[in-house]
Amino acid sequence: MQNLRNLLLAGVAACGATPHAAPRAEAPPTELDDAQRARDAALAPRAAAFVDAFTNEDPELLPDGRVVYSSTRGGLPALYVADSTHAGAPPRKLPGPDDRMFGLRVLPGDKTALFVSDHDADGNFHVFRVELDGSGYSDLTPSPVMHRDVPAIARDVPDVFAYSAHTMTDPAAHLYVQKLGGAPREFHVDKSAGYLVELSPGGERALLVTYVSDESQILYSVDVASGAATRLYPREDQVAAVDGPSFAPDGKSVYLGSEARGRAALVLRIDAASGVELARYEETAAPHASISGIAVSPQGDRIAVGIDAGDHTELRLLDAALQHVRTAPLGLVSGWIGRFSADGARLAATLTRPDAPTDVFAIDTVTGEPAALRDDPRAGLTDAPKPRATIEHVAAFDGLSIPINVYLPPAVTTRRLPTIVLVHGGPSGSAQIGWSYTIGFWTAMNFAVVAPNIRGSSGFGLDYMAADNAAKRGDALRDMETINRWLRAQPWCDPDRLVIAGISYGGYMTLLALGMQPRSWAAGIDGSGMSNLKTMEELEDQTIRVFDETEFGTLGKDDAILAAWSPLSHVDAVRSPVFVYQGVKDPITPRDEADQIVGALRRRGIPVEYMLIANEGHGITRRDNKIAYLVRSFRFLADHLGLARRAPFDEKPSE
Repeated sequence: MQNLRNLLLAGVAACGATPHAAPRAEAPPTELDDAQRARDAALAPRAAAFVDAFTNEDPELLPDGRVVYSSTRGGLPALYVADSTHAGAPPRKLPGPDDRMFGLRVLPGDKTALFVSDHDADGNFHVFRVELDGSGYSDLTPSPVMHRDVPAIARDVPDVFAYSAHTMTDPAAHLYVQKLGGAPREFHVDKSAGYLVELSPGGERALLVTYVSDESQILYSVDVASGAATRLYPREDQVAAVDGPSFAPDGKSVYLGSEARGRAALVLRIDAASGVELARYEETAAPHASISGIAVSPQGDRIAVGIDAGDHTELRLLDAALQHVRTAPLGLVSGWIGRFSADGARLAATLTRPDAPTDVFAIDTVTGEPAALRDDPRAGLTDAPKPRATIEHVAAFDGLSIPINVYLPPAVTTRRLPTIVLVHGGPSGSAQIGWSYTIGFWTAMNFAVVAPNIRGSSGFGLDYMAADNAAKRGDALRDMETINRWLRAQPWCDPDRLVIAGISYGGYMTLLALGMQPRSWAAGIDGSGMSNLKTMEELEDQTIRVFDETEFGTLGKDDAILAAWSPLSHVDAVRSPVFVYQGVKDPITPRDEADQIVGALRRRGIPVEYMLIANEGHGITRRDNKIAYLVRSFRFLADHLGLARRAPFDEKPSE
């Protein structure tokens, strides 16, 4: 399924410091000495080569041949306009704040763009407008302080948009409609966590998805004038995941993805008023995959369906009756689809492969062939080595198959390599094959990197995704032990230099594995990981808590389970050095989580370096912070794994 939890993890409202539990003493960040700073500065150009290999994403195709898209070429995600018929011509940057910009929507008429942005990744998103000629940049939602989701637009109305929003302490979804130059009007409130997905072509109705859990959502049609909501899918007696709902061009029907345990994912066309099923497509070619996105052509004759196969992406092109027409020949890629061009001849898409940064493409809707919309040089990558990428499968303790993305340095080496196991976020996300500045850096430094999709990952079926919930968290930990044993048997892996790392849930699993498998891991890198599941649920954004209660347990009811699977409960067993990264403004994994684990490790005398960044939230968004994270964590590992003496990054591997 499309990972609905990650729609919220893109940023949630900080809404001031309103804790639900008494804050503890803050742990001070590590102060570097002159020698450490000098080593970091010397290594920074190597890291910068990969960080500066910018990504292009989320293209919008305009009838005059222009493309509007998001790019990190300036260090933060910003909006650019380019001529798609001259892919090598420099793009023009649109005005915007000195913060990350995403959620691009081009209004009908192709003159005005909407986007969202927050300050220092704090999650307090505002909706902005800017004209494509560079004029008219303004904040359309200056107050109040809320998390606003990406706006939806009406296909036939040029000046109307709508969005959902919530506050830090209340998961209730507030729905707003607004005209350019006008004030927002709240037209519906749902006490459940939810997300406004789309407006009907005329703007009369909105599609709202509310969340019960990762595998259970409900689709409503909400009348924008009255606020009345009608349940469309599933029926009251059914449970299903809902993915990518989208109105047909005439507004009379809705396309959506549906996933339930025990069957393959479906694409359905239902009546927009009653929810009655009108047509269906069953995804039999990838029976355990999920629907990651649906796009409907302006003429209604083509339906594009993104298939999330866990570690890669596929694309199906269907006709109006939901009959399969073609599978696009994309190769081994990951990515997501955008919208059709006005004439329906092309489909916008973002694709990533292991050997090149993420980029924007137009897919021919007859042949399915992708064509690059940009031809941007990345100077730092000209001589940089490209990793060798494969997907392996390892048998778990109970017979399940664990998919693992393996990235090795390009040249064959006769010596064993220090190896990083990079655990993805989520838990119900996935490690998809493709480009990563992090993986590019580590493999260039002669590390092997493996990115497993342990149980709990999405794209491999709902049973697999739910196989780590609550008391079954230990089974995911056993998967990590299985991977550890498999790696020790590989001829390229140095079993004495096995490192576990990750950000968000990956950071949590890093801390948990270091405490519960202390002899298996030589070191850990924890980025924004949870250390105490009870305080996490108390302090985190309460919309995220809706998912975490299913994943980890309910506060007050499952306290024993929360304590049992909290890394802090096992900190006395940790014996390996730990690098900890945390953003001060993180509302998803509040700083308190990092402070607790750092304080506990320091009291035990475990080597720990604490990197605390004032202008970051969840994860890392700014160029200089990304570079610092790479070089500091590398230096830390080099010191504690004995790599500094061998200088593997300067050694020339044998062919």
